[in-house]
Amino acid sequence: MNEPANDPCLLDYAVISDPYPLYAATADSPASTLHLVVSNGGGDTVFCREIIFSLPEGDLAQSLVATGGGDGDGSAAGWTVEELQKGASTVLPSVEYASFRVKPPADGTKVEGSGLTITLRNLHIGTQPGTARIEIRETATKDTAQWPDSPRYRTLEITKFPRPELPSVGNFRVEPCEVELGKGEDSDKVRLVWDGPTDIDYTVVYGAGATKADGQADVVRGREWWGRVTRDTTFHLAYTAAGSTHYLTAGVTVANPHFTGLTVDGSATVTQDLTVGRDADVTGTVEATEDIATHGKFLDSKGTPLRGDLA
Repeated sequence: MNEPANDPCLLDYAVISDPYPLYAATADSPASTLHLVVSNGGGDTVFCREIIFSLPEGDLAQSLVATGGGDGDGSAAGWTVEELQKGASTVLPSVEYASFRVKPPADGTKVEGSGLTITLRNLHIGTQPGTARIEIRETATKDTAQWPDSPRYRTLEITKFPRPELPSVGNFRVEPCEVELGKGEDSDKVRLVWDGPTDIDYTVVYGAGATKADGQADVVRGREWWGRVTRDTTFHLAYTAAGSTHYLTAGVTVANPHFTGLTVDGSATVTQDLTVGRDADVTGTVEATEDIATHGKFLDSKGTPLRGDLA
């Protein structure tokens, strides 16, 4: 369609996708989200009645969403966002668009230093790589006594990239990176997070010092995993792409760790109390600079209680 001939928009517009970058969809691609940022970059106050965003639909390179794939959920703090039905208004483009009307809390609301973020969720992106143009129709003015006869118009480009052979996976980390057991009821809980597409399987691999949380699977489609740790643990995130398995690694440090067994080949120094819950076998000499107190008995090798001065 032809662009309306009028003055440029008074407000500034930008768009970013989640996930970013935006890839052309495949058969099993999840829905995507767009964040449209509106701001006033000039020195004058702008009064706004409504903004309409139109997303091209179809299966072409210039189509942003698949046909019928623009039935998203819109939101903006303090403003209302509604999807417009086809043919709902003469200012809208032809039926190959999914359009959303964004209205302020009151007619002629000021747009000054504070920006506005409009979020469109559950969008099904088109399957062909290419650059799409979001059409913007803005009803705004600097003087509420002189509203324009028709909306101001501009386009906003966004690119759908070809999906790479290897997915972009990274920023794998443990939150928190250090825990102290016994400090609280959930002091042993950790969360693994990473960046990457949500349409591939990730496998979390770990040793005996960690366990998964109740209801948590070790193979996930998403970007997080919950578990518990009892000692220092290294986690591995594995995923398969292009016929091979790839790994990322992250670790957590645990204060006051718990061990099921421990062997010390060298000397061990305990600067505070030592509590032994069961038998302690010592094959060498036991030396003490202060008294040794016991609630039981000291026995010799035959099991006879020792009496008197042990020196």
